[in-house]
Amino acid sequence: MSGGAVLEGVLERITYANEENGWTVARVDAGRGDLVTVVGALLGAQPGESLRMRGRWGSHPQHGRQFQVDNYTTVLPATVQGIRRYLGSGLIKGIGPKTAERIVDHFGTDTLDVIEADPKRLIEVPGLGPKRTALIGAAWEEQKAIKEVMVFLQSVEVSTSIAVRIYKEYGDASITVVREEPYRLAADVWGIGFLTADRIAKAVGIPHDSPERVKAGLRHALSLSSDQGHCFLPEERLIAEAVKLLQVDTGLVIDCLGELAEAGEGVERQRVPDPENPSGTVTAVYLVPFHRAEVSLAAQLRRLLEHPEDRLAAFAEVDWEVALGWLAKRTGAELAPEQREAVRLALTEKVAVLTGGPGCGKSFTVRSVVELARAKRAKVVLAAPTGRAAKRLAELTGAEASTVHRLLELKPGGDAAYDRDRPLDADLVVVDEASMLDLLLANKLVKAVAPGAHLLLVGDVDQLPSV
Repeated sequence: MSGGAVLEGVLERITYANEENGWTVARVDAGRGDLVTVVGALLGAQPGESLRMRGRWGSHPQHGRQFQVDNYTTVLPATVQGIRRYLGSGLIKGIGPKTAERIVDHFGTDTLDVIEADPKRLIEVPGLGPKRTALIGAAWEEQKAIKEVMVFLQSVEVSTSIAVRIYKEYGDASITVVREEPYRLAADVWGIGFLTADRIAKAVGIPHDSPERVKAGLRHALSLSSDQGHCFLPEERLIAEAVKLLQVDTGLVIDCLGELAEAGEGVERQRVPDPENPSGTVTAVYLVPFHRAEVSLAAQLRRLLEHPEDRLAAFAEVDWEVALGWLAKRTGAELAPEQREAVRLALTEKVAVLTGGPGCGKSFTVRSVVELARAKRAKVVLAAPTGRAAKRLAELTGAEASTVHRLLELKPGGDAAYDRDRPLDADLVVVDEASMLDLLLANKLVKAVAPGAHLLLVGDVDQLPSV
């Protein structure tokens, strides 16, 4: 594609519009004879409007040459014909093509000024009563508000696509939120992170050392650490990283962190064992969802361990020499002593962890656990964090395996279909590549394990962090 370009023309028709994100395919008359296809976020643009669009030219493999819109401004039509088409486009609830024609016939080129300044005068038009006149006035104000928001957001260097998301989230309050609380965007609007919110905040004049900026930066530093597999950061490390990120005084960061923790504004502080010195402690700082998930996960694991029922009770009195001999004949291989102990542990303890590096025999141990459980007609459920790992687990065991998300019927941003109130129908739940589970997903998974069922977590402590 070529560099930045400007295209001016009249919006003739909208071919497609996604109401969720504002992405639009439209045809524009640029005064060159043929209509031009434009694509991009055009929230609020209506047929009949004159548009000044900034973007770039490109070529679609199926639809040919088109203009990709990055942002745009509108100019209201000035001719009778343009006003008639503009009003009749469906822009205003209560005005169709025929009504638009009657209104424009009555007021001529003053039509838009009348609707803007004195909409009650619309009652002068034959067939328009007070109720419909009020409806038209309200719809006009709504459309005007959308355009005002879009113009303001573009003035502070917000791209049209992000502006659409902001408007969808806050509506008429968008300008107030962006001016006064720009860092809310990072928490509320999908696709806007701290860095984008920080750029917008700078554009609207938020000071570099604003406490709200520092607090948002602290939350951002914790979020970055969670992407690296951490559940929390030691307080001193968090302060150092925030100072480096924000380029502000250490004292200001310490004060803002204290305010965040005391007010419960998204972070939690707690003394925990020092990961680098087991005999000592550190002050850990969590994002609230991660702290709640960690506390909940610990409680759920204790619940599984202490529940009196055992859905694999048959293995409490099994003759292990006989069982392992049967297994060796079935698989054609003997288990090493440590593997034998791991198999016994997984089938007699309600929560077990099988760990070790590549080539240590984890896979064959898992297969052995599953073979023995299925021999006792136990209901076995197999899962892994990724589709690739689930496929490998299925091939290894000869049984169906799924991703954890699919197992729990977990939708993005939503709750799981299976949880403590509706547990999985399984006697044994085996999760491979468990090191790739993040804390939030692990909590949801363990909640869904039925009381009395066994949970086997398999993984390599030195493997990849959570996904």
